[in-house]
Amino acid sequence: MTTFSGLSLLRKVGFLLRDRETPAGRATNASLYVLNIIFISLYVISTYAVSTPYITLIRVIEIGLGVVFLIEYVVRVTSASNPKAEITDPYTIVDLIAVIPVFVIFGPDIGFLRGLHILRVFRFLRLIMNEQQVFGKSIERRTIRQLEVSTTILLIFVVATGFIYAVEAPTNQAISNFGDAFYYTVIAVSTVGFGDIVPQTVAGRWVTVTSVLVGFVLVPWLVSRLQTPERDLTTADRIKCPHCDGSVVVVDQYCRHCGYALDNNTDAER
Repeated sequence: MTTFSGLSLLRKVGFLLRDRETPAGRATNASLYVLNIIFISLYVISTYAVSTPYITLIRVIEIGLGVVFLIEYVVRVTSASNPKAEITDPYTIVDLIAVIPVFVIFGPDIGFLRGLHILRVFRFLRLIMNEQQVFGKSIERRTIRQLEVSTTILLIFVVATGFIYAVEAPTNQAISNFGDAFYYTVIAVSTVGFGDIVPQTVAGRWVTVTSVLVGFVLVPWLVSRLQTPERDLTTADRIKCPHCDGSVVVVDQYCRHCGYALDNNTDAER
């Protein structure tokens, strides 16, 4: 009986994590995104001069949120129609990598590992691109493209800032907090190059080069997609996933519900 109740609860929570229609499902996902914002904000705050009692409080809250995110990960994987596809989903992998350092309390590389917390910002890109909704509310494909561009640009800056701070803060006096790192990243990626802050480590130089190259390649490509006219999707433009029967767009490569790889040659039910 206990096992049956546990499986029932697991399925119910797993349903809520993927549900975008009911108030309970929207509230569950909205809550998780709020917790993500808190998690990232705590990391940013901890890079500033904060007294020891508050740092301890931040660490305790981070560990608590880390436990919540790990439980979400386990439930999302075990309740998926295709657990393997869920585990190998890039967003799921990044979510896990960003949480694991929470539980590494001691060690000389703890500062760098905590920098991985910033990867949780990818959850917001998943929200827009994969789930096509904002806090439970569906958004139009044109709006999705606009949000995709702005969110990706923000992600480039934020993720690069996180890694720049992690590798430069221990040795670079000009980068003492997240704000300094963000200032440097914006100046570097935008190629303004004031020269008042320069990377002191090899890792910092490579993070800068990678960020600039990603910005050069990815941002123009995304902006060009905004100029491409796209017709509104109708019922005829959707098919049923052959694996879970979820409704998907014909141009999708993966099912948005279960992660199943869609084959264009598959005779899916319309």
